Amino acid sequence: MRRYNTQAEIDEIPNVSFKRQAICQNYIKYGDECDPQIYFSNQLDANPNLLAWLFSDESLVGKTYLSLSSERFEAFQDFYNSLDIYD
Repeated sequence: MRRYNTQAEIDEIPNVSFKRQAICQNYIKYGDECDPQIYFSNQLDANPNLLAWLFSDESLVGKTYLSLSSERFEAFQDFYNSLDIYD
């Protein structure tokens, strides 16, 4: 799992380190999936507020990652990839 932040994450995701840590802690506490990436993906499907929380932007409530701007989409991909246990 990657511990550093990419420039895209820093630019687009406020408090990205805290948010990565929160996802990982919730995965450890509540996740029954095989890895944090799958847990995060499942939470995106289950929680319409997760993207809004991730980007600190209430206009994203109920939206999918496919509706993100190109800058946010890059940050989202970097964040998702950072959850890879083999990275």
